[in-house]
This record gives sequence, structure tokens and C-alpha cells, in this order.
Amino acid sequence: MLGLTVLMAVIGVGTTTGLTVLERTRESGLLRALGLGRRGLRLAIGMEAGLYGAMGGTLGLALGVPYAWLTIRAGNFGAPLLLPYGQLLTVFLSLLAVTALAGLLPARRAARVSPVTAMGTAE
Repeated sequence: MLGLTVLMAVIGVGTTTGLTVLERTRESGLLRALGLGRRGLRLAIGMEAGLYGAMGGTLGLALGVPYAWLTIRAGNFGAPLLLPYGQLLTVFLSLLAVTALAGLLPARRAARVSPVTAMGTAE
């Protein structure tokens, strides 16, 4: 179940980053014309994709932990809420890495376009 969730997050981040790159072609061209190299543009877009994963993971933890606590309380199981901190941290860091990697293909595509061509596209 966790693997499916991470897969869906990667697909969502890849799609979102791809659409962002398409919508901001002129911005990427302007940044390149002002002196930002291909590597810098790829890094910026990759970091943005990683931030999508960080926001999703943070929101998931912020909502998931209280709901788990409420479920245990409502069910009168009499069990304490024990969080596997190591596993949660591992999944969170994996999600960050995988979502940043999901943004590499759109970032590579954006970096290949010449600044003149990118700035000449109509919005």
C-alpha cells in the first residue's frame, strides 16, 4: 500500500512539474538569457519538484498521525499510539528523493530549449 502511495506521488509530481515547465517556457528562457546555465535551471526545477514532495509528505504526516490517534481512541482498543519514527523518516526522505528525481525529465527538457526559442514562444 505504501509503495502504491509513493508511486502515485511520483506520477503526480512528474505530471505537475511537466506542466509547470510547459507553462513557464518563457520564464526559463529569460533565466537562461540572463546567465543561468542549463545545470542551474535543472537544479531549480528539480528543487521545485522536491518541494512538492516535501509539502505532500508534511501534509500527509500532519493529517495521518492525528487521524491514527483518533482511530485508536474511537475504537477503544486500549493500545497506545506508537509511531515508528525511523520508518516514517525513511519514507519521508525517500519521498523527497524520488519526487526530486521525478522532476529531472521535465527539467532536462526545459534546459535543452535555447533561450531565444523559449522567449519567442507565444503564451
